[in-house]
Amino acid sequence: MPTPTVTPALRLAWRAGVSLYDTPEALANFAAFVREHRAVVDEVAFFETITHHLYLPLEQMAERATQLARAIRAVKAAGVPSAGINVLTTMGHLDEARDIMPPLPFQPMVGHDGKLSTGCGCPNTPECRAYVHEKYRLMAEAGPDFIWVDDDIRMQQHGVAFACFCPACLAIFAKMMGRAYTREELVAALNAPDGGAVRRAWIAQNAETIRSLMAAVEKTIHGVNPAIVTGLMTAGPGWTTYSGLDFDAWFTALKATKARPGGGFYSDHARLEILDKAFDMGRQRTLLPVTVTDLQYELENFPYAALLKSVGSMMHECTLALAAGLNGIAFNALGMWTPYPGQYADIPRAAARLRPLWERLVAHTHGLPTTGLWTAWTPHLLARRQVRPGEEWLAFSRQHHHTTANILAQIGLPLGVDQPAATGTVLFGRMAEAFDDTDLRAMLAGGVLMDGTALEVLEQRGLGHLAGVRLRERRENGVMERFTDDPFNTPFAGTVRDARIEFWGDARGMGDVLEPTTPGVRVLAALEDYFNRPVGPCLTAHENELGGRVVVMGYAPWMFLQFPHKRSQLQNVVDWLTRGRAPVRIDEAVTLTPVVRLAPDRRRGAVLLFNTGLDPIAQATVHLRTDAGTVTLLTADGETALPSTAEPGGRQVVLRELAPWSITVLLLG
Repeated sequence: MPTPTVTPALRLAWRAGVSLYDTPEALANFAAFVREHRAVVDEVAFFETITHHLYLPLEQMAERATQLARAIRAVKAAGVPSAGINVLTTMGHLDEARDIMPPLPFQPMVGHDGKLSTGCGCPNTPECRAYVHEKYRLMAEAGPDFIWVDDDIRMQQHGVAFACFCPACLAIFAKMMGRAYTREELVAALNAPDGGAVRRAWIAQNAETIRSLMAAVEKTIHGVNPAIVTGLMTAGPGWTTYSGLDFDAWFTALKATKARPGGGFYSDHARLEILDKAFDMGRQRTLLPVTVTDLQYELENFPYAALLKSVGSMMHECTLALAAGLNGIAFNALGMWTPYPGQYADIPRAAARLRPLWERLVAHTHGLPTTGLWTAWTPHLLARRQVRPGEEWLAFSRQHHHTTANILAQIGLPLGVDQPAATGTVLFGRMAEAFDDTDLRAMLAGGVLMDGTALEVLEQRGLGHLAGVRLRERRENGVMERFTDDPFNTPFAGTVRDARIEFWGDARGMGDVLEPTTPGVRVLAALEDYFNRPVGPCLTAHENELGGRVVVMGYAPWMFLQFPHKRSQLQNVVDWLTRGRAPVRIDEAVTLTPVVRLAPDRRRGAVLLFNTGLDPIAQATVHLRTDAGTVTLLTADGETALPSTAEPGGRQVVLRELAPWSITVLLLG
């Protein structure tokens, strides 16, 4: 994680929709809201439109710019130091209100299947570029301190799944490749098993399309006023890596110093998606250039139904985002059509209570990477992944989905998003296809936890011997795993874990039988059928010729790990493969998820412990692998020194009475 030279202050920003400022009455109400909650309003960003549809007549946008100028003056008069504009639509998000919106007067996005978008324009055409130029000119002339570019800056999910295959884009690609393709020919080449070079070139074109657009937007904004600060909201790997995710080039082209990593956690109905979003925020943060110093988390409550998500969950996601390495919050929570945002007042009240904690957390962890197991992924994933006969490249692939291994966090294993600070690597599915042999050998020279499908990829690359086993056969039903008497299984030797893999859809790769290929491989679990007849090893540990420690999980590796005996086994496994460097271990079988930031010398850091369960935790014995001499409990009410006991490798603390769905923050050093 690059370290800027200046420690940034926590920034709390609020995004305001058109209905909060488009009439004098609405603006007065919003200004009153700002004054009432001024302690948590450092910045206000006004949306320029109500729609995700790109095109509105420029006459209408000129009128909106006048309203925006008035709104910016009003909130600054209310004491807000920074006010600007969030441009919601630059390319268009999707085909919204297509029956009532004015049709695009320029080339729409064209999907790989020939479908035409009704709401999103191709930025590679001069007509669309001219419209975007005029729109941003109007926004810049409204007098904002900053302009955000929203997350429609992507080449997927624009009313068409994958874009853009219009004549202009095909012509650009033809020039790059030295030959012309029809849309059908290009799609066939992208889906071909031997089409790797075409796929890489197409992703490169997508990334360049965005870079070029950002350069044009920057020129327009700073042609009006060079002092306007720029920012970019990104659509991260939770979507896909189809756009190339070349953040360094994009932010440099826009001259952006503000970033807002994107992703969705919209309701309490799927509570644990809060972790997926937090890790995705961190992954996007690792791609940002060091010149980006204002990193805002988007608290995204769209479509703003107040009963969808508790205020407690909102505060937790903000705290998690700061723990993942961001240093600000952008509250997108005040509704689209409500003329007065008072119904959402519980949100700024809760933020005001937590602000001191957030400020202390940001200051104490400034420049520190996350650490733990690095779940391997790369922004080049889609460009590099293999396509097998019969597969479609432009389709979702479970075996390449980067959130697969996040379940490890749910059982208390620390995951980190900063690869250089990782204590080990998790290789899952076919993710290894996206790395070259040098990268894979470097991983395998450390500590690696992998599944049978990753082993299969390594075997195809001639690296399977470094795992000490080969994939003998695959079972898709009728098997369970039984723990051996290996010391890693103490005190649960002989225990069975039965995930009933045939219940859960595509079970391929969930019952892999492993066969040792070298002496000394430890078998930690073996498959049996339901009549207790042995099938073969399914969980192994091996120390290879590179000095690396490799554990292969062949049975239901990414589902139903929440058994206490499985949790204990995997904690022992991770301690072994990281040589005791895993930054946190929690003794009790409880629902505590750790997020750890730690200095390289382990003398300063922070540990966030999130009780993701709905039961209180009576006691948690936490082993902190730190060289810090002190442990401090950080709460909204202040800091309290925690009693801790020195032990080999670090310190031990005992926490008691942790409330359901609550976060505990420990400062180290």
